[in-house]
Amino acid sequence: MNQDKKLSLTINDTLFDYKLFDTLNAIDSNNSQRGAAKELGISHTVLNRRILNAEDKLEKKLVVVSPRGSFLTDYAKELLNQYEVYEHRLEDMDNSITVVGGSISCEFIRQLSLAYNLGNIHIIETDLNTAFDLTNRGLIDILAFDDPVQAYVKNLDPIPLGRDSLLLLLHDDESISSLRDLNGLQFVEVENSAQRLAWTTLANYDIDFDIVRVVKSFHEAIRIVENNENLYTFINKSMSYRYQHTSNIISKDTQHIISALNVKNDSNVENFLNFASHQAQKTTVKFGFEQL
Repeated sequence: MNQDKKLSLTINDTLFDYKLFDTLNAIDSNNSQRGAAKELGISHTVLNRRILNAEDKLEKKLVVVSPRGSFLTDYAKELLNQYEVYEHRLEDMDNSITVVGGSISCEFIRQLSLAYNLGNIHIIETDLNTAFDLTNRGLIDILAFDDPVQAYVKNLDPIPLGRDSLLLLLHDDESISSLRDLNGLQFVEVENSAQRLAWTTLANYDIDFDIVRVVKSFHEAIRIVENNENLYTFINKSMSYRYQHTSNIISKDTQHIISALNVKNDSNVENFLNFASHQAQKTTVKFGFEQL
């Protein structure tokens, strides 16, 4: 986007210029404040001060730090998504494809777009309600689903792209040898995710478990679990390359389809999604997904 088209955004009567949103975007891309500072060509001190000043004005946390790196809070992601929607209204949308959906399906489409040499794609990772809202406002070309039931309840028929499953995220030096080892565990749930399959599976095997907290994103669930050795969560197999300690104890019972809907019936989008669901299946495996 040209510099003269950079936006400022008023939040709670306070004006924030594009530098804050560029910073949030860089942190989200790098999962590291130092990596974000390097990308933006500023010092880590300047970047950190920019975040702290914004958090002070908004009275909200924007960035959380864990042993795995730095991640945006759900609130920060919401702000960034809102900014990006307005930003792209200033761009020529005729030659670009905008994707909205959950973190799993959006990352999948991002990787497939590289394999397809699709350079004009814009991706918004957000919660389910925001995704449907943006779609209903005519701002979206592809609506991506982390969990097939999300499309089913809306009576939609998206194109299947790949198959995923769930892994139990473990703490260091911990192992699981049988389902009975899950008895009595406490879990953090990611709402509107395929984790519903995990809870159904545990109940079917008569495992005694408790869901003690519900959050909006995998990043938040993982951060909570990493900082509390008594809590657990499930992650998608396609995310597992980032984490050393996982168990596939219920993977076979939690297989599910990642899919996407061509919202505007655009022929270019249709060609891309057909590529993703057919010719790209070997590429799919490289990203941790299973072939259809």
